[in-house]
Amino acid sequence: MQRTLYTGLALAAALMLAMPKAGWARHKHLHAPVVHAAPDSTDQSPAAPAWGVGFGYLPGPGGASNALSGTYRLNPDLSLDGLLLGGIASTINTGTDSAGNPVNGSNASFGLGAQARYSLLHPTDYLAFQLVGRLSYVTMSGTTPERGFNVSSSSGQFGVFLGAGFEGFLPAWRVVSVEVNSGVNIALTGVSGASAGGSSMSLGASNANAFVPFNLAVHYYFD
Repeated sequence: MQRTLYTGLALAAALMLAMPKAGWARHKHLHAPVVHAAPDSTDQSPAAPAWGVGFGYLPGPGGASNALSGTYRLNPDLSLDGLLLGGIASTINTGTDSAGNPVNGSNASFGLGAQARYSLLHPTDYLAFQLVGRLSYVTMSGTTPERGFNVSSSSGQFGVFLGAGFEGFLPAWRVVSVEVNSGVNIALTGVSGASAGGSSMSLGASNANAFVPFNLAVHYYFD
């Protein structure tokens, strides 16, 4: 009987000593500070989402032209680009009218494009391989003198581009990237006031004036 009493007292003392330790361990678990992983200081791409500006190319009836671009980078793998081109040019004394007076020629262009770029691979912190898809529409109009008369013409081209390339960030300036891609252009061209028109397929930014196998673009991101 005495041995049983001693055993009970020993168990009670052990239990009382263990309870504060268990409560303190539980307190540490519930109130432990949350430690967040530090960002990778070697990652050169800007934080997403992010806006950016730059320039690229849009194909048109007269060939590929420089275009301003606006970019919205949804996440490190997906970017959406909007492209805009426009311009007016004139040429002095390109001919004469029926009265012998000098005539100036002129031409104007306008275009819109929408592009999506999706990164498949990130072999380094500075480089991403991408799939690229783009829709575009470019119009051109002009006036030229022919046999003493001013002849006006206009044409429009709807284009589809599917290709692949890469976007590389500058190590010393991580908000700037250079994009290079190549692929297939499918173009449908129509001429206003005439039944003439046609379709074509080309590589990169190829056109009737020059063969340019690659599209080049530069982006600046507001990080």
